[in-house]
Amino acid sequence: MDWHLVLSPVWSWPLIAFAAVLLYGLVLVTYPPRIQALPTGRRRLMLGLRLLSATLLIVATGRPAIEYSEINERGAEIVFLLDQSRSMNTPDGPGGLTRRQQLLKTFDEIQKPLEALRENVDIRLIEYAETSLAVDKLEPPAEGRFTAIGLAIDELKKNASSKRLANVFLLGDGAQRATGEADIDPRTAARQFATQKSVPIHTVCYGTSEISTAGMDLAVEDLLVASSTFERKIETVKAKVRMVGTPGQKVRVRLLIEDRTGKTLGQPGEWKELPLTPDSKPFVDLETNENATVMPVSLSFVAALPGEYKLALEARPLAGEVKTTNNRQESLISVSKGGLRVAYIDIPRVEQKFITRINESARIQLDNFYAPVGNITKTPKIEPEMFDAGRYDVYLIGDVPASAFQRDGINLLDRLYDRVMEGAGLCMLGGQYNYSTGGYGTSRIAPLLPVKLNGAVLPAGQSDPSRQIRQKLQILPTADGNSHFLMLIDTNNNDQAWRSLPPLSGATRVEPRDGTVDILAESAEGAPLLIATDVGRSRVAALAIDETWLWHLHGRADVHQRFWQQMLLWLAHKDQDGDQPVWVRVEPRKFAPGGKVPIEMGIRDPQGQPVDNGEYTVEVIGPKGSSKITPQRQRTGATAEFLTTTDPGDYWVRVSATSNGQPAGPTAITRFIIEARDPELDNPAADPDLMNEIATLTGAASIPPEKLGEFLETLLKSGISTELMTNHIVNLWDNWWLLGLFVTVMTVEWWLRKRNGLV
Repeated sequence: MDWHLVLSPVWSWPLIAFAAVLLYGLVLVTYPPRIQALPTGRRRLMLGLRLLSATLLIVATGRPAIEYSEINERGAEIVFLLDQSRSMNTPDGPGGLTRRQQLLKTFDEIQKPLEALRENVDIRLIEYAETSLAVDKLEPPAEGRFTAIGLAIDELKKNASSKRLANVFLLGDGAQRATGEADIDPRTAARQFATQKSVPIHTVCYGTSEISTAGMDLAVEDLLVASSTFERKIETVKAKVRMVGTPGQKVRVRLLIEDRTGKTLGQPGEWKELPLTPDSKPFVDLETNENATVMPVSLSFVAALPGEYKLALEARPLAGEVKTTNNRQESLISVSKGGLRVAYIDIPRVEQKFITRINESARIQLDNFYAPVGNITKTPKIEPEMFDAGRYDVYLIGDVPASAFQRDGINLLDRLYDRVMEGAGLCMLGGQYNYSTGGYGTSRIAPLLPVKLNGAVLPAGQSDPSRQIRQKLQILPTADGNSHFLMLIDTNNNDQAWRSLPPLSGATRVEPRDGTVDILAESAEGAPLLIATDVGRSRVAALAIDETWLWHLHGRADVHQRFWQQMLLWLAHKDQDGDQPVWVRVEPRKFAPGGKVPIEMGIRDPQGQPVDNGEYTVEVIGPKGSSKITPQRQRTGATAEFLTTTDPGDYWVRVSATSNGQPAGPTAITRFIIEARDPELDNPAADPDLMNEIATLTGAASIPPEKLGEFLETLLKSGISTELMTNHIVNLWDNWWLLGLFVTVMTVEWWLRKRNGLV
């Protein structure tokens, strides 16, 4: 052991020398006169003690220390990073061995050189998957959720032991399959490791990049589809289909669309095939003679109507295919439209006259159609052409019986049913001769309306008094309706705004169809007045009143126009258009399990400018319930991150906002998807190329499993520097004994002065 004295002075040496001279001079000039009456021996002792205390102070300013070094004969270690993820259970080794079994077999074979190495260096075993864990011995199961090679290398760099790292051996299948924060690029991690540690990472790869031995499997990969488009535009959907173990078999690849009929927020819909049209190609049949191949696919569809749709590209599962979670990839697409066309079918009455004023809006074109009832012969009448596909976005039905839709032996309500199922909105207003009284209970559109209908058909011109409410009433928003887009007429005090409107003379008595529909408005006595719901790709509503024109006559034309504009926009799926005050956005719309989902939100003023004083409430509704997250305020809105993304499926984001303590607008809603796939097992192919890159980047070698023992023996023969020199510093100034010595000297000197009467 070699040692020497080191000094680290508080000040510069000239300043310390000056302080020493000053301190010694002060003692020699001021102290002797005080003790001159004492005997010579005692004077010398007390002066010596005072000079010793000054010396200790001077020594402390130099901060002396003893530095020594020692050599640790076992100061080095070798680390083995071992893959413990589920892909290591793939049986693509000799004789059907899994990769994990091959790895354990390799360790059995290298026990002799390992024992020889252990005589000079420490051997550390670390298993890695989604995280790393040091182990004493290896067990057969490979249960890690996914493979995070980059994270394993990064953690080794950060959590190094006190030993000098001599070599690292990375054993696994080499396929990085991490998600979220664990998805650290292995190449970047290896490059940084080599730069900071100067230690080679030797790689040993198990498995093959060909997964033909994994059985029959179809996988849809790299789905590419636009997140937004315009109606009637042909959209192309591209993807790749990986086909393994399917030579000679025909594989149908098709586009599917979600049907949300009868579903509420948070519930997934059913998948239906898109129909073949002259302008679209919604399916294709693939066939290959190879045992494993990847084939590109390009399909198309026509976005017929505006709204938000969920699409999927699926390789139809084959008989005998065990794993089908990777057969389909899903995406969301928003279809926009520049304008809005509405067909309003009614008898001539005051309500129709005032609703028609909606045409003053540049966005909405409302066409009136008069029903041929009684002696009324006004035109235009109900004609079959008005129910052509894509002709109208919304249909309003007033006080018209179902019989009015009979035309030349054709029931036009059947065509209306088809249009609604394709995405057109539908609303029935209050009246005496519609709903059950008008015979709609036996029509094809009966299941679409959100109210209960009976099958009774009254004679023409006869009404049912029991189906009418003949007393004054006000339309008031329910708790759900108060923040709903349909019922928001005042962002400051919506409920009071509705109460300030003039009462109506009555309404049609309606009842909700079931618990899946939303009651948005009712009378003070609790009679439902506005019921709405989603039906598949469409929205339908039942408005039990027909006197909104009274609002106009009482000076509230603004409320009348706003209510009807919001009604038509909602029915046409345009309530989330860019001019709504509260907005929420998630981009992209699709995420892998475990990923972070960024959520942006904000408020616009009537001029479209951002509002910077908003307060936001964010709720995310997923497959297993809802949760609230706290957003972070930004200068022009807010952002949030949703992290609970392990469960695949649909997630709805619902954002409500206030400005200056008042509601800023209706609740904004958007949706995103967590993919129903398993990143670890969907494509369990090994990646020997990545293992070679890691070895090359760190100046190491990629070693075949059967050669690892031979490589370790060569490493042992070439000699490993096992010595680790450790430097130690012992401070002589910053410790208890220097302070104790100073206190002891001063105490003895004080005691002597006191004994001699000098204190």
